[in-house]
Amino acid sequence: MNRGQALAVFLTLALGIVLVSGCGRSSRPETQAYDIDTSDVYSLEVVKDRKKKDLHFLRDESSPLLDSDRAEFAGLPYFPPDRSWAFECTLQRFPDPKSFVMATSKDRPRDMLHIGYLPFTRDGKEYRLNVYAPRDTSSGNYWFIPFTDASTGRETYAGGRFLDIESPGSDTVFLDFNYAYNPYCAYNPKYDCPIPPEENRLAIAIPAGEKKYNDRH
Repeated sequence: MNRGQALAVFLTLALGIVLVSGCGRSSRPETQAYDIDTSDVYSLEVVKDRKKKDLHFLRDESSPLLDSDRAEFAGLPYFPPDRSWAFECTLQRFPDPKSFVMATSKDRPRDMLHIGYLPFTRDGKEYRLNVYAPRDTSSGNYWFIPFTDASTGRETYAGGRFLDIESPGSDTVFLDFNYAYNPYCAYNPKYDCPIPPEENRLAIAIPAGEKKYNDRH
């Protein structure tokens, strides 16, 4: 068995384990109801990351879930992993980052820097997502990409989704929509969340990453 096969077997077994909490009930969300190729290490890594997040939401005191939702929590809903929604992109930087005030759900604007944009091509058509950074990370070690797409408000959260790129080693990065996630406002109205700016409204549907949590959100 080669290293890739061993990893695939290990992750498959790890994802199938039912962890039991001290209260005697299952503390592991149920496995997502989609099939993945267990020989595909990329898909297994995506699922591994999702399971880690599910466990955090279920167990951690900082979980954004309402107590009433946590009692019945069986994992966040996602689109199946699809590596065709991961794009190698090069940040098109502005010579000087532009000041940008990002609106939020509770009208508490946040000062950001608009550092450039990431272009990507899908089905022969080019799109772009603008990239922002909080002012205290102006050195470029964290990129924030809030966006909406044609699935927003239907299959995905009405307030849009986010992508983070942490500690980029260069301006060439993977824009991977399989890791698109909902803001905490999708689970709990007490949170104040950034609102994706108009220039990051994509005309295409992106069936990758996290779906809307439930019909209430």
